[in-house]
Amino acid sequence: MVFTKNDFLNANDSIIQIDEWIAVEENDLLHQTQVKSIPEVHITGTLQFDGDALVYSDLDLDGKMIVLDSITNDDIEVAFDTKSQETYSFDPVDEDADEEIIVVKKNRLDIKPEIFQAIVYEAPMSITLLPRSQYPKGNGWQLLSDQDEQEEKIDPRWEKLNEFKLDED
Repeated sequence: MVFTKNDFLNANDSIIQIDEWIAVEENDLLHQTQVKSIPEVHITGTLQFDGDALVYSDLDLDGKMIVLDSITNDDIEVAFDTKSQETYSFDPVDEDADEEIIVVKKNRLDIKPEIFQAIVYEAPMSITLLPRSQYPKGNGWQLLSDQDEQEEKIDPRWEKLNEFKLDED
């Protein structure tokens, strides 16, 4: 998904419509994330050129990603649906600008990094399909979930103090 300035100049109203299906199985960007692969993603939206130097992307992404189960390391398929909006420039930009503008290199606008970033942001930090009854446990320890209710236990070293009745006058 690479576009040049000429592509935008030749497009109707300087707008390129996007309606693509892609899959990412092996990629250097994915090796650094919790996402193992992206078997399918449907990308729809527009790339709008302002006629001078700026291109505004407005993309909708929906599909499936494969992540590892946090406990068993099995593959889990996770559905996602997200939006992405970025601004690109074919000309150098002032680095003190308020908004983030991505400078296009070699007159070729590649939207794949934007797509990967939007999908990776949707990946769960931890996920498991294992029922709580099957969580690992051992002699004196047990894996807990943040949804498990913790009962207040009094430290046995302080428990003897409960026997003393203090007068509060």
